[in-house]
Amino acid sequence: MAKTSGKTLIQQSRSVPASEKAAYHQVVGAGKSHVLRKFFGLSASDEAAIVDRIDKYLAQAVKA
Repeated sequence: MAKTSGKTLIQQSRSVPASEKAAYHQVVGAGKSHVLRKFFGLSASDEAAIVDRIDKYLAQAVKA
């Protein structure tokens, strides 16, 4: 069976940036059924705690 594009599916996926792949899986949905997969699986409270720590760190770094 001849390949029309010259690259296998795996080779094609390696040329796609990781951020684009993550968007397909987490935002848009991957595959025919558009399955959403959470990469980090953070809850809203986890996300708020991370944002708070980053804000505190940045505020301290700006003062220095």
